[in-house]
Amino acid sequence: MNIAKKLTALIWLSLLCVSAIANDTPQVVLIGLPANLKASKLDSSVRDAAQLAVDDANKTSIRINGKPVLFQLLSVEDKSDANFAVVAANHFIRMRVVGVIGHNNTDTSRATSGLYENAGIPQITPSATGSILTESGYKTIFQLLGGSNQTAKYLAEIVAHLLPGKRIAVIDNGTVLGTGLATMFIQRLREQGIEITARESVSPKLTGLDNLVANLKAQSIDVIFFTGFGSQATEFSRSIKQVNSPAQLLVTGGAINEEFPDAGKYAEGTLILLHGSPTDKLPGYKAFEKRYRERFDTPISAYTLFAYDATSVLIAAIKKADSLVPSAIGDTLHSIQYKGVSGPISFAADGRQNSPPYTLYQVSQGKWRAIKIFDSN
Repeated sequence: MNIAKKLTALIWLSLLCVSAIANDTPQVVLIGLPANLKASKLDSSVRDAAQLAVDDANKTSIRINGKPVLFQLLSVEDKSDANFAVVAANHFIRMRVVGVIGHNNTDTSRATSGLYENAGIPQITPSATGSILTESGYKTIFQLLGGSNQTAKYLAEIVAHLLPGKRIAVIDNGTVLGTGLATMFIQRLREQGIEITARESVSPKLTGLDNLVANLKAQSIDVIFFTGFGSQATEFSRSIKQVNSPAQLLVTGGAINEEFPDAGKYAEGTLILLHGSPTDKLPGYKAFEKRYRERFDTPISAYTLFAYDATSVLIAAIKKADSLVPSAIGDTLHSIQYKGVSGPISFAADGRQNSPPYTLYQVSQGKWRAIKIFDSN
């Protein structure tokens, strides 16, 4: 072979190597995560769990349509506010994320779900539970937790079969989820033959509740059901103790305190219905907890595990679809059967999680103790 031919061969070999290297450079794939990071440790733990899921996926050298990809979490502050959530959603759409893990409550998820629907981007919320989300008819909304219809069913069973008193006060905090859940709970109670004694609604920002609790005591209320945020729920707990009311306080997942499984400011005997099974019933939890604590300082909250699984099932759908087209990923989510750390994950046609478990906890000696598991399997 003469020098010219050798030179030509070397040039072609160099070009092929450069082409191979270029073709093997991973494509960055963005996953959106909106959160109230500046104000909530719970949201920070959701972000960190999603990051852990992304890191775990990237360790497996995933290829989509034959090309390597590198997943990256795009976290945006939405302040748990509907208006800020819309701004965050529009940013995600402009950045062409393949999916969104969030938003963190029903109000913000409802405010953004239409935007994601129009853009064809799947939205998996690990914490918003309002049934109004999956009743929208949108194909891009998915709930990892049980909806408020299912929650109301179990709440009514708790009052009817586990609590002795039958004079019930139902109080919501004026949010979309709060008023909707309270209404469904009352309907479920009536199906059990129980009529409520008092019905109240308070502002999401109201904290002075002593007068309200005193009025409920005067009505000889046995059970106070409150659907709202943790700061308000702990204020209810404090007020019940302050006025020496014998009423039993029953709250739901949105009221969970950051110290869980420690009870924090909740009084002895308080009940909370949480989504999911107790962690000691989950075979993969200890390994997850070990990896999480090695990486992050944020506490593991009641929603950390669901954020990890929401991100993981999104990535599993991308792999199964072998596509980065959001609409194809959404279609795959509707048929996926995934084994998450929190349990099996699959979605009904409207985006509801199939057969979501619940656990009833009660404060005993400063700790939340599981006293009953509701499994709809």
